[in-house]
Amino acid sequence: MNNLLRTLVYDGQVSLTVAETTELVKDGIRFHGLSNLSAYVFGKALSAMTYMSACLKGETGEISLSVKSDGACGEIAVSGNQKLYLRGYIGETCAQGEPNAQSEQDCFGRNGSLTVIRDDGYSRPFVGSCALPNQGGVDAAFEEYYRISEQLPTRLRTIVEFDEQGKCVFAGVIAAQPLPFADRETLDKTWALPLEELLSEFRKTGLAAGVEARFGKDGQVWETRKATYRCNCSREYLKGVLVTLGEEQMRQIIRDDGAVRVHCHYCNTDYEFTDADADVMFPKKKS
Repeated sequence: MNNLLRTLVYDGQVSLTVAETTELVKDGIRFHGLSNLSAYVFGKALSAMTYMSACLKGETGEISLSVKSDGACGEIAVSGNQKLYLRGYIGETCAQGEPNAQSEQDCFGRNGSLTVIRDDGYSRPFVGSCALPNQGGVDAAFEEYYRISEQLPTRLRTIVEFDEQGKCVFAGVIAAQPLPFADRETLDKTWALPLEELLSEFRKTGLAAGVEARFGKDGQVWETRKATYRCNCSREYLKGVLVTLGEEQMRQIIRDDGAVRVHCHYCNTDYEFTDADADVMFPKKKS
C-alpha cells in the first residue's frame, strides 16, 4: 500500500510531502534491535530521509546522509534511492532515556555536522553539509541543511510514537517547501502551518483523504508512492565485490581467519565466504 503523497498546495506555490513511515521504522528497530530512544532518533532521521529520497529526480538517483556529533547515539547514516528504498544504522543501538525532545537532543547531539550526498544520476553528485543547531534535534538539523546548503527554506516535522509497551505504533514525516515564486502571503501561511497536528490528523483520515480535505486536490501534481526499508546487500552482490580482491588474497584471508567475513551495517547481517565460495568465484581454467 502506498504510504507517501506529494502534491502542490496554495495555488501551486508550495510543495507538500506527507509520508507514514511506521513500517520503515519498525523494520529498522527489528534489524538493529534498537532501544526506544535509539529508535526515536533513528526513526526521525529515517523518516526525514524518506522525504529527501522522494525529491530525487533521476531514475537512478541516490541520496545518503551522515550525522557525526557529540551525541550519545554516535554516528547516524541513512541512504535512500529514487525507488524509495531506505536503509541505515545508528552507532549506539541501546541509548537509554525516555523518547522526548530533551533526550532526543542529548542523543542526536549539539555539536557536529550533517552531510548529504545526492546523486540525481545526471552528472557529478552534489555534496552539502551544515553544522548541527543547538536546539531542535533532527527536524531542526534538516531544516538548517535546506536553508544553508540548498538555499531552499523548508519546514519539516517528523513523529515517532510508542505505546505503553514500548512498541512503535506510528511514525511519519511532513514537509512543506515553498517554490521560488511563492508570494509573501503564501510564505506566511506556510510558516504558520501546524505540521505536527496535520500529520496526526492525516494518520486518522489517511494521507490522501486528509490532504484533499485540508488543501484540496491539485490537478497536476498528485503522486502517491510506496517507501520501504530495503537493503541492497546480498551474497551475490558481495561476491562481486570480493572478486576484486583477487583469488590469492581471498584464499590467504580464508587460511588465516577460516573465512572472509563481511558485516552489513545497514541490515545488521553477517556473511561468510569459504573456500567453497572461492572455488565458484575463481573457477580453474581448463588446460
